[in-house]
Amino acid sequence: MNLKIREQAQEIFNKISEIFLLYLLQVAAKRSLKSLQKDTVNAVSVQQKLLRNILKLQKDTEYSKKYNLAAIGSVAEFQRIHPLTTYENYREIIEDIAKSGNFSQLVAEPIILFQETSGTTGKSKLIPRTKRLLSTSQKSFQAINAIARSYYLNGKAYAKNSLGLALASAQPLKSTPSGIPRGSGTSGGIRQSKLFQKIVSLNFSSPISIFLIPDYRSAYYCHMLFALLEPKLTYITANFASNVLDALQILEREWSQIINDIYHGQINSNLELDTATRNELQNRLKPNPEKSNTLRTEFEKGFEGIIPRIWPQLSNIQCIITGSLQLYKESLKFYAGEIPIYSHGYGASEAWIGCNLEPQKDSPAYVITPHSAFFEFIPISQIDAEKPTTVDLTSLEVGESYELVVTTVAGLYRYRMGDIVKCVGYYNQSPMIEFLYRQGSLLNISGVKISENEIFAAITEACKIWGDDCKIIDYTTSIDVSSFPLSYIIYLEVSKIFTILPDLTSFQDKFEQIIYDLNVLYLNTRKANIIGAPEIKLVERDSFKMFKNQMISQGTSEAQFKMPRLLKNVEQINFIESKSLN
Repeated sequence: MNLKIREQAQEIFNKISEIFLLYLLQVAAKRSLKSLQKDTVNAVSVQQKLLRNILKLQKDTEYSKKYNLAAIGSVAEFQRIHPLTTYENYREIIEDIAKSGNFSQLVAEPIILFQETSGTTGKSKLIPRTKRLLSTSQKSFQAINAIARSYYLNGKAYAKNSLGLALASAQPLKSTPSGIPRGSGTSGGIRQSKLFQKIVSLNFSSPISIFLIPDYRSAYYCHMLFALLEPKLTYITANFASNVLDALQILEREWSQIINDIYHGQINSNLELDTATRNELQNRLKPNPEKSNTLRTEFEKGFEGIIPRIWPQLSNIQCIITGSLQLYKESLKFYAGEIPIYSHGYGASEAWIGCNLEPQKDSPAYVITPHSAFFEFIPISQIDAEKPTTVDLTSLEVGESYELVVTTVAGLYRYRMGDIVKCVGYYNQSPMIEFLYRQGSLLNISGVKISENEIFAAITEACKIWGDDCKIIDYTTSIDVSSFPLSYIIYLEVSKIFTILPDLTSFQDKFEQIIYDLNVLYLNTRKANIIGAPEIKLVERDSFKMFKNQMISQGTSEAQFKMPRLLKNVEQINFIESKSLN
């Protein structure tokens, strides 16, 4: 009897502890949002103080001593003494730290993770993460949480009846020769912190073991399975729109098996799960024929607008839909119906950049977070200059475009991100920006630059000549160097299945007309025959799924994967070329 009483008491204590932790998280989120908003009011002083603190923090590192950074007394002096940098300026020292473990060459505190970048526009990099860097991002994550709950959930308190679906798969971490963990930021966050795992388990419909399943398809299958058992699901969150789309397409393909699992209370035997994970998930499942039959009725109606039908309390989907990811917004809306999509934040391995503080706006814009890095911006006209000039956080001109430059608490100084952004306004003293494109994804022949936004706009408009039912599934480009003048090749996968391959001349003409309207320099060089006519190539169905699978099999992180919009790798070009229908 005493044992039973102790167990009941422990259970009550655990529940009270969970409620208290959820309450503390809610308070922390509101405080973080208030602090972030205060930072935007005092952006200049916050930035100056941050730079001083960074230089003071790192004063004893070998890198700091090289430039005598500890003696710097102003922003202007810092910019005069320290040059702009790229990853190549740090590659040798980072590789040495990875081998030796001697982090004090670059940073004053231990490196808890080398974040591997996605490598979408070039070779993957190892970016140092420290506890201080992680805390700057956490403040922004908490602020985003407060915004979403306030705007979409009317400030609902944290409770067991208000769960989200988080779509993430934390791959096992690898190690450098010196034992420093390396992997994606998501994997590091989930696998390295027991507290974070506890928070995840309290806020989301998936048991923590699902986040640790290495196989991407199996993880997303299980995410969807347990989310379908949660009738009061209130939001979905993921890094990218493509992650949400992947999960919904798995549900569409495999719903019959999933509801069979629910009916019988048995986990699909074909999933790639280790024994411990399978047993744990199996113990959580109970036969539920009623739920299975209800879901079957909805799935058999089709998948257009399926999300609000199976989760009637869902309030929003949180994922990034800007830049190259805007392609997937329309496909996502097919499933989501009128459920709003909140493009919540803008971050990178190097530093957190900004938060969307105004979710009511149709066109997402991110308020630069002054606490997360010391920011500079290279005007678009200066990007190719030998020694570009920079402007500070509060000197951006609305309507102008810039390359981001950051100095971080984790050892990167005046680091050129390669991200091109556009200033669309101000939130107090802090600029609001739209992400445009990555430098490595910019098409450039003979000095004529075409951004992925321009390409996307042109193929979207040109696709309309094949009817309203023809949607873009995915696309990429390459430069044809085998002919003169050089020209672009556009590889395009569309939803429409043609019994006879269409004449692509009209598509090409429409495509070029849109580019002409957006880019006068392209028009002039085409007329002068400096650039050849683009070639449009339709590819087989599922070509881009196969392309993605190939890249993942070669080491690209599934969670971080973004479709490259400009192919430079010969193997990748040959692969997509092999799928061409014309």
